[in-house]
Amino acid sequence: MKRRRTLHYYRPGALTGLEAALNAMSRGGWQALRPGRFLQVYEQGAGCFLHRFDYCPDRPGSADKRRFLASRERAGWTLAARRGGWLLYCRPAEETEPDAALPEGRDRIRALFARRIARLEGLRRWMLVLASGLLIGGYVSSLLPVLYATALPLAVALFVTYRIKFMEEMT
Repeated sequence: MKRRRTLHYYRPGALTGLEAALNAMSRGGWQALRPGRFLQVYEQGAGCFLHRFDYCPDRPGSADKRRFLASRERAGWTLAARRGGWLLYCRPAEETEPDAALPEGRDRIRALFARRIARLEGLRRWMLVLASGLLIGGYVSSLLPVLYATALPLAVALFVTYRIKFMEEMT
């Protein structure tokens, strides 16, 4: 079987964009082996599938995880790939409407992102407080290295703000 690797960056929370790319590749005869935000690996195969992402934080082999996977199978979705708690489901495109969703929709992913956003908000607040303290300390003491040290916490706060923004836009 032929394999194909593609490099494409998908923003955090841009699940619909990644699903659309997987669906387009599936229409072209390439099925996802390892979908990722940076590197995607496809294998040439028959069929055209509709893909949806889901998340299950339960431990592998637990009753909750088995119940979760069984509910998806009863709804007609087949597990195509997994990585940690992230699960990719597929379903034949001929049998499925283009806007079909998993039984619970994206509720579990929204809950995961809400927890991550809360942690990132805390980190951002601490970095801004640290930067403010260093800035005031640098002005009071007239020491340039202390004043310049504000760049690191502000850079962390900027990066965290970027992550929060894209996780909040998750659809």
